[in-house]
Amino acid sequence: MPSSLDSTVAPPGKHLMSMFTQYAPYRLAQGPWTDALRNEYADRCFDVVERYAPGFKDSVIDRQILTPVDLETTFGLTGGSIFQGAMPLHQLFAFRPVPGFADYTTPIRGLYLCGAAAHPGGGVMGAAGWNAARVMLRAKV
Repeated sequence: MPSSLDSTVAPPGKHLMSMFTQYAPYRLAQGPWTDALRNEYADRCFDVVERYAPGFKDSVIDRQILTPVDLETTFGLTGGSIFQGAMPLHQLFAFRPVPGFADYTTPIRGLYLCGAAAHPGGGVMGAAGWNAARVMLRAKV
């Protein structure tokens, strides 16, 4: 809830909440995402929150629903993935983003990997950048 720290993102007495559900499918079995399907999905997510925070649904005055397709179209995130690719076991640790490039270096001198595609992956932590910076400092580029 960013409005708990920054009152400028919501009207006085109101809050802005972001609900990130990581595994919404990019492609649906029944066809493309429609407004009806977006709302159905959001309603199911809201029902889960309502179970733990009764009154939540009644407190919402508006919502914006972004599917993986919307994330790709709007922000250029391939497949709607904020992690710059999938994060299954075979693409983690020494295999992130691919075998041979888990050390934050690239074949291009002075170019390092430090985003969500690098180990340990996405998230708001900056660990990949921290790790890449340490590699750069050791290389004295």
